[in-house]
Amino acid sequence: MSFNLKEIIKFIKIEHTIFDLPFAYMGLILSGLFSIRTIVIVGLAATLARVSGMTMNRIMDLPLDSKNPRTKGRALVTGKITIEEAKIILVISSILFIISAFSLNVLAGLLSPIILLLFYLYPITKKIPGVSHYVLGFSIGSILLAGFIASRDTFPSSLKFYCFMIFISLWIAGFDVLYQYQDYLFDSGVGIKSLPVLFDGRITLPLLVNYLISLIFLFLFSFNNYLLIVASTIVSIIIIIEIFTWKNFDSDSQFKFFNIPVPFILLVFLILDLIIK
Repeated sequence: MSFNLKEIIKFIKIEHTIFDLPFAYMGLILSGLFSIRTIVIVGLAATLARVSGMTMNRIMDLPLDSKNPRTKGRALVTGKITIEEAKIILVISSILFIISAFSLNVLAGLLSPIILLLFYLYPITKKIPGVSHYVLGFSIGSILLAGFIASRDTFPSSLKFYCFMIFISLWIAGFDVLYQYQDYLFDSGVGIKSLPVLFDGRITLPLLVNYLISLIFLFLFSFNNYLLIVASTIVSIIIIIEIFTWKNFDSDSQFKFFNIPVPFILLVFLILDLIIK
């Protein structure tokens, strides 16, 4: 058994892992209390949780990936990474995540298996009509909550915080709908009940409704804070452009141009807001 670092990085989709980090750090910022140690451990924990979740998804999806023309080149399908190696990655990343969570505080440690369970549920729920998108959304939205708890050792009391968490969850669910669209013809034949399958590929309207609801929660979070309202407006423009142009981009381009900027824009404006205060 020999681990190939390059293949492992491709296997766990490191760009998606980096994409999740701003959510954890936004939770830290909203807690108003953090140190260099907390920042480092939270970043490590968020990375490990995502690696664990991505690995579980790849293992659970292997039978489907081996049949799907788009995913036949994935490392588990081709054998570049064996199922045994994937299980080792899963176990090690999960254990290290729980250890890192307990090193922050007891509440974070106790809740860490629940975070992992949310990530593990994503591939399991793909045959439940429309549910998997929102399971993924909530699992990543919970990273915001985890960042807060990592610092404060308690749950946030602000309703605005939960509005922000709902926005993240719905927004993530929306772009997962777009991601699943590329496979909807294949999925419809193997029992996957994604929204693209349920709507026979006509996803613009449900996507619009989902994103509009998410933006309502974003502006509720930003209410009475002019700097965050500016950030929310920029994010809204990006999302609206995506809704009406998504057919012109493949999934990788959508991720680069429309999805990656959003959490980093929000993170930057939250940092500016913290500095100004």
